[in-house]
Amino acid sequence: MLFVCTGNICRSLMAERLALKLARERGLALEARSCGVAAESYYRPPKEVSAALAPLGVDAEGHAAQLVGRELLRWCDVALTMTQAQRGMILDAYPEFTRKVFVLRAYAGLDDGDVADPIGRPQAVYDACRDELLGAVSALIARWA
Repeated sequence: MLFVCTGNICRSLMAERLALKLARERGLALEARSCGVAAESYYRPPKEVSAALAPLGVDAEGHAAQLVGRELLRWCDVALTMTQAQRGMILDAYPEFTRKVFVLRAYAGLDDGDVADPIGRPQAVYDACRDELLGAVSALIARWA
């Protein structure tokens, strides 16, 4: 499972780490990674990401942002973007992966809405984003458990 956002330092990172935690708790053998449509390897997660994840016993340590590409798209069974626009960007560049790239909320059976980017916003916005991602990822994990 591949989670995709813009810079790979907030939403996709949180989704990846939440998915790994929930799968581990349910005894599922799940591989998850994350990347961004405009990521640079020198990008670092803001402190608010760690603060949002900490209460759930999850951390963002050791993360290095990476750009989406064919290798990652080949690796995954499904790529889940945070927005419709990100899905469009990936499919414009890599149309051969149309059958495996979806918007997270729609794929989780919630709705076809976007997960808004919390970057540069107050901690409460990061916490709300974490909760939204937790709901979507929990729905996915429950489907596979």
